[in-house]
Amino acid sequence: MAAMIRFILGLLGGAITTYLIGTAANSQFVMNAHGVPIAWGDRFNMMMFDISNMVPYLVIIAVSFLIAFLIAALLKKIFPNLAAIAYPIAGAAAMGTALGLMYIVFQTIPISGARSTLGFLAQMIAGGLGGWVFGKILTANKSRISKAKIQS
Repeated sequence: MAAMIRFILGLLGGAITTYLIGTAANSQFVMNAHGVPIAWGDRFNMMMFDISNMVPYLVIIAVSFLIAFLIAALLKKIFPNLAAIAYPIAGAAAMGTALGLMYIVFQTIPISGARSTLGFLAQMIAGGLGGWVFGKILTANKSRISKAKIQS
């Protein structure tokens, strides 16, 4: 039961991390695409507007992460040497796959800041960071228990 709760909390933590970083990056890439100077206050306002209004993107991220992290958990059992990097790689791959599927379905990427190569990579990096957060939350109690056993 505790493992399931950690998994759900990790999934939410990773998805929210990716959403915040990815949406903030999206806002900056969109504004930079116009080639005009934009004040920092306006950049911040647009970023906060996007964060508060792109919630369907959060759902897409969460579903993508659910699939990717379940696959990563299985692969970790087969390839134990990948354990430390499995979830960040899965998070990055989930973002790349989700954006690719959006392109197939819509013939464009609705996350307009991800239409450039750098913007796409920024979304994948955000996914990798979300995967890292997921892994940290998933193993948080396990590492404390291991340390306690070593100390006693």
